[in-house]
Amino acid sequence: METQSISELFPLFHTANSETLEWFLSVVDQEDYPPDIKVVREDDWGKAVYFVVSGWVKLRSHYQGSETTLEILSRGDFFGEMEVLEESLRSIEVISLSELQLLSISAQRFLQMLFKDPQLHHRMLQLQVRRVRQLYRRLQLRQQSPKVRLAKTLIKLAETYGKSTEKGTEIWYFPGQDLADIADVSLEELQSAITQLQSQGCLEIDLVGHNLYLSNLKQIHHFSQQL
Repeated sequence: METQSISELFPLFHTANSETLEWFLSVVDQEDYPPDIKVVREDDWGKAVYFVVSGWVKLRSHYQGSETTLEILSRGDFFGEMEVLEESLRSIEVISLSELQLLSISAQRFLQMLFKDPQLHHRMLQLQVRRVRQLYRRLQLRQQSPKVRLAKTLIKLAETYGKSTEKGTEIWYFPGQDLADIADVSLEELQSAITQLQSQGCLEIDLVGHNLYLSNLKQIHHFSQQL
């Protein structure tokens, strides 16, 4: 990859200087994974920071014998930085949902990169604040109906990762429980809300291609505003 491609692909590097980008490319490792592989195990946290070049991953937690999907990430995202800067997590693992390509940089080199480029350091702080703000908004959604929670989740996924097609905005069709977890609804509530959105012509599901098409984003936005 070239330095311009890194700057365009990853929001973290939008303000990084060219020397930082060249150094980053010289020290990262490229890793490719098939679907349904543990990319980061519980004991791996704190060793490296990972950047998603293509594909989809989920962060899954284990607590009292149950599993919950905490987040779904894709092209342009990065993860593992908090565990480098703070105490490592031991109950979370990362699973590939599709064919996946990552860039990884060791914890030591990631910290070195931050110290070398103040603009990059500042940019990372901005993105961390954005993540905290998104978490607050997600918690506030618990007071709203399952349909509203799903609508807002689909809008966020579409705005962040969506691809424009003739069928509408295309995103990956996640396994039901994963989507239910990040929308904070039960599997039954998810299935009911999806059925409603399908009947109203707002979305289509391609099970073979693992794609979900938001065919009427305007209407989904309307649903997301309902109380």
